[in-house]
Amino acid sequence: MGLNFGKIGEKLHNSFKRFKKEKPVPEENAENVKAPRLSEEAYDLLVRLFEEFDSRPAATSASRNAARRIGEYLETATEDVTVTSGRIIPDIQKWMLLAAMVSSALVFLFATIGLPLIAMAIGCLYIASVINELRMRKNPLRSFFPSGDATNVHAIIDPEGDVEHTIIFSAHHDTATVGKTERKGLLSKFSLQTGAVSFVILVLLAVIDVFIEFFKGRIFATGFPGFFIFCLMLLSFAVSGLSFYLSYNAEKAETKGAGDNLSGVSVVITLCRYFSLLKKQGKGLQSTRLVFASFDGEECGAAGSSLWYRDNSYILINPANLNFDGLYGENDLAFLSSDGNGFVSLSPSLASHCSLLSIAMGYKVQTGRLGFLGGATDAVSAARYGIEATTLTSMASGKEIPAHTAEDTPEKVSQEALSIALSTAIKLVEETDRKETVSESSTGLFESGKKYRLSRY
Repeated sequence: MGLNFGKIGEKLHNSFKRFKKEKPVPEENAENVKAPRLSEEAYDLLVRLFEEFDSRPAATSASRNAARRIGEYLETATEDVTVTSGRIIPDIQKWMLLAAMVSSALVFLFATIGLPLIAMAIGCLYIASVINELRMRKNPLRSFFPSGDATNVHAIIDPEGDVEHTIIFSAHHDTATVGKTERKGLLSKFSLQTGAVSFVILVLLAVIDVFIEFFKGRIFATGFPGFFIFCLMLLSFAVSGLSFYLSYNAEKAETKGAGDNLSGVSVVITLCRYFSLLKKQGKGLQSTRLVFASFDGEECGAAGSSLWYRDNSYILINPANLNFDGLYGENDLAFLSSDGNGFVSLSPSLASHCSLLSIAMGYKVQTGRLGFLGGATDAVSAARYGIEATTLTSMASGKEIPAHTAEDTPEKVSQEALSIALSTAIKLVEETDRKETVSESSTGLFESGKKYRLSRY
């Protein structure tokens, strides 16, 4: 999951959870449906990929090789496989940290020489660029950062008749490069979150000084700020600068990302094989095109998926996206209706639809949100291109998970979670291809008392 801002995001999310918690989806009488063979196949594939791959930072030879290898797995199911590349900024977080250090120094410099208006402008512009980066993955600083080649791969299975709908099943194959924060004593207090709070305080002090200088009639005259304001500015600058510096120079930890996100990749490949086999048996879909995609660059702002949607919009007819990311424990799974660090809305109707499908098959998967600074998934790219999208993940629960650590190994992934992902995806395709209408009624999606199971499994 990309751009996860760590503990402060979790704390803020949990603090406001009672205000943002979604209305529970009413349970239906349902038969417990399992997909044991498919989930075993997906888990075996996850283990195999974990053994084959090393860590795969975005836009590196390792992530490119992983994309090509995933393409080879997809080619065992369908010949319509495409590998594409595009330019992204793989170390966006690193360069934003460097920009934060420079901005902090400039704000302090101009404020202390009596030009708080310039200091305020610099600080506000940087804060605005960070918000725009979190919300839209765009900011004016990007043009100064070095780029690299991200590699995506996708496969297509077309229906027997004319295409009336498209469902994109997606995951990402790149892994996070995370700075270790194992510092002891006083240095352990200087986190990225501490730096962010201190920087905001520094800018607010500059704003206060602007008003003070304005009422003194010396807004454009150089001079030394008041002693009390200066001491607060010095303290804020010292804390923010040291925090950003330690985060920027942190020793990097590597992860092979079994749950985040070979779990999602294995589900996507298994689904491709499943629907390909149906088509070969003469049980292919009638009007629904299926796309199976694995993206690079999710861990640096969903950059790879953004490129993919930009370049492949022509194959997407009435599209919907079900993204898989971080399938750890089955009890923590949720279909997201909010993503992108809380700045991007996904599709509440699709999330509820998928939740109802899972509940009707005997699973207990509700809808959920990624709150402020809670992280981001590739579904944000689909949403930004006007596509109904949701992500199935267990990373929105607020619980400790091994994502972004060396402990992210296959045994941390529940086979039951893979079964839920596969079953819901298959049922979603069946519902879409039969052109059944989802109605928002008091009895829910399914007829009262009726039992449901996967019709093609």
